[in-house]
Order: sequence, then C-alpha cells, then structure tokens
Amino acid sequence: MRNKTIALKTAIAALAVASGTAFPVHAESTSESLTRIEAETMVLKAREKQLEVQASIVTKQNEIAARQSVTAALNQPEVVGDPVVRAIEGIGSRMYATLQLSDGSLVDVQQGDTLPGGMKIVAVHPREVLASNKGRQFRLGTYAPVLTGFNPNFPGPGVTPAARGVAR
Repeated sequence: MRNKTIALKTAIAALAVASGTAFPVHAESTSESLTRIEAETMVLKAREKQLEVQASIVTKQNEIAARQSVTAALNQPEVVGDPVVRAIEGIGSRMYATLQLSDGSLVDVQQGDTLPGGMKIVAVHPREVLASNKGRQFRLGTYAPVLTGFNPNFPGPGVTPAARGVAR
C-alpha cells in the first residue's frame, strides 16, 4: 500500500509539472531582484544628477545674461542730434510719443508741441513721428536696443525640453 501511495504522489507531481501547475517557481531569485532594483536606483540617481546640472547651467546662463544686459545698458551710447522715438501710444487722432532728447531726458509729445531748440512735432502716427525744424520736415528715428540676453525658452545644446525649468 505504501508503494501505491508513493507511486500516486509521484504520478500527481509528474502531471502537475507537465501541465505547468507545479509548485510556484519564482522567475528571479531574491539576489537577482535586489541587483535589478539597485541598478534601477543608480540609473534614477544619475538622471536626477543630470537634471540638477542642467538646471544649474540654465541658472548660470541667466545670471550671465542679466549681467550682460546691465553692462549693455550702462554702455549705451548717448543720443546725439535729433530726438529719438522711444514709444508711441494712443488711439485714433490722440497719439502721443515719448522722445529721448540728446541730453538723455525723456519727454512726452503730441502733434503741435515744440521741443527745446525750436523743433516742432508735425504729426504722430502709429509707426512714425514727423517733426520740422528750420523749414525742413523729417521723420524721427526710433530707438532700437541691442538684444544680447539669454532666452530661457531656447536653452543651449544638451538641455532637453523635459529638463527646462527644473530646479531643486
């Protein structure tokens, strides 16, 4: 009887193995699992460090750009000669212009105003200011600042869009 019991257990085990329902077999051992987790952790830490470095680079680029724009503003040449148009505002016939005079001062004008030195504002249009002086009429030049600053929307090479604006 004992031989029959052993034979029956052996037959059941053989059937279970053949059908794939044998005792649960782990796909990976505990050491393999720990090794895999450790490798994934190292990859994530390396990616985190990469993002920190990229954010630091963007911060430094912004600091440099801010210093350059301050330097550019301080080294701006003086406006010599005719006034320069800094801004034009208004609606319809009520247009005003902000002019920078040769001494660096700003003045708001409209059609009919007279500037120091006898220059008269003939017209203020949305895109130009006409003036006259000593019988000649001319269009005043516009102020165009030199843009040398860093634009954080267009980061340097190596900075991925996902890393943009990331800071810790």
